[in-house]
Amino acid sequence: MNIVFVINNKNNRLAKVLPRLRNCCGERNLGNVQFIITQRKKHAIELARHATEKGCDYMVAVGGDGTLNEVINGVLQSNIPTNEYPTIGLLPFGSANDFARTAGISNSIEELIASIQSNTSKNIDLGRIIIQQTRETRYFINIAGVGLGAEVAQNLEQSSSVLGPGFNYFKHIIKGFLSYAKKEVSCTSSTWQWKGKLLQMTVANGRYFGNAICIAPDARITDGLFQVSIFGDLSIWDYLKNYGNLIKGVKINLPQVCYHSAREVLIQSNDSCSIEADGEYVGLAPAVIEVMPKAISFLMTPDVQ
Repeated sequence: MNIVFVINNKNNRLAKVLPRLRNCCGERNLGNVQFIITQRKKHAIELARHATEKGCDYMVAVGGDGTLNEVINGVLQSNIPTNEYPTIGLLPFGSANDFARTAGISNSIEELIASIQSNTSKNIDLGRIIIQQTRETRYFINIAGVGLGAEVAQNLEQSSSVLGPGFNYFKHIIKGFLSYAKKEVSCTSSTWQWKGKLLQMTVANGRYFGNAICIAPDARITDGLFQVSIFGDLSIWDYLKNYGNLIKGVKINLPQVCYHSAREVLIQSNDSCSIEADGEYVGLAPAVIEVMPKAISFLMTPDVQ
């Protein structure tokens, strides 16, 4: 059995996690285990692609949503047949860990290794974004955001907070509200269309984003559908009044907010409208975002939907 751990060393994560991880793997006699360390942004894409092409049975991202996103992109960019992809796993030691919330994954090393030993996995959906201007393709496992969320993601990359990631994200959302110019956007699927001034849109495979905001309570990672949440010309006051409901997964009942499901959406805008995937900036509209049903095998309990 060949196992590769791709470890993001942000905030000295290596010193905190790697010794225990090495010890647990050694005690369980797992076979050929490699620990590879990221050195820069997007390095995990390159590392995961090379490891996939060399051949491995399991590839585990050690970090947060961004690390997992890069690992997914590396695997899917590899030059091998899809039926030879490794089973993907996650040891969530990031700042937000939103996909782990949907998937019911803890940061227990023992639980992760037990899942590997028993091959407790299931096939789950992914999302694919095709940026039309550049023809670049990016994949995501959790949520793609259009509008304010993409701008917040860019700002978060250059910031930190001693008060924790939840406060940091909330702070940048409020700052974004005060400075962000809503874009004129149209969104089209096979069964519905929306057009207007857009604050934020999420095309969701998972349920959470922004450090535990349940933006898409109906999302399921195995149903072959996105849940699309559209926040149109919403004011900062309406957002703040409903922030508690968003945390709890209660849908906002306002005329500026709507919810849809889709297998594919076309995002168009004449304005400079940004798009992010799993908290990583990917480019500008226009873009096509499409679901990839049961695209990968992922280490998780069978009861997760």
